[in-house]
Amino acid sequence: MTTLLTILSVLAAWALLGVLLVGLFLVLKSLQSIRHWFEKTTVGLRAVQHQTRDLPTRGAVLVASMRETIDALNAASGRQSQRERG
Repeated sequence: MTTLLTILSVLAAWALLGVLLVGLFLVLKSLQSIRHWFEKTTVGLRAVQHQTRDLPTRGAVLVASMRETIDALNAASGRQSQRERG
């Protein structure tokens, strides 16, 4: 009887270990999937960062160009700009 209980206990321990290993494997696969998603997101964000790195410079050029255009339009219409009045 003792031998039977020992065998059943060992089998139960192995079954528990097997269930734990399967659970850990499933968690590992989920984490790998999340890691892959994060890697793709990081690549996308770096691409956007690379494409928009010169926007401040272009914005400054655009603002200067718009000011020149406004001044030219005001001069053509015979009006003074607010900078010259104030």
